[in-house]
Amino acid sequence: MTQRHAPPEEHQQALSTAADLVNLLAIRHNIPANMQTLACGVVVRVFAGLMAHIDDVIWWNVPDITGTRERPLRTYANTAAAAADRLAEHYRELHSVPLAELIASGRIVLLNETEVRRAAAPI
Repeated sequence: MTQRHAPPEEHQQALSTAADLVNLLAIRHNIPANMQTLACGVVVRVFAGLMAHIDDVIWWNVPDITGTRERPLRTYANTAAAAADRLAEHYRELHSVPLAELIASGRIVLLNETEVRRAAAPI
């Protein structure tokens, strides 16, 4: 699979949006997050199993706290502010269950860097 490489101006915009998202999560919600540039693009890691991808929009997989979904549910936000508010809700839900329980039950899966790149690469 050939990975998509964003033009420099698009990559700069993604970096700026990611930085805004990290700052909003910290300031508004007291949530530590970090941004990372991968071969597939820019991501913001919020919590184990909760990672936002920055493209034309900010998108992420909604965590399945109950473990009842048959397939991933993806959602998006058009602005860093909207994404920060919604990601904070998901963070609080995830944080309400012990991490070991989330992993053991398969409700979240920890990915290594190769799997992250593959999961985030466009089809």
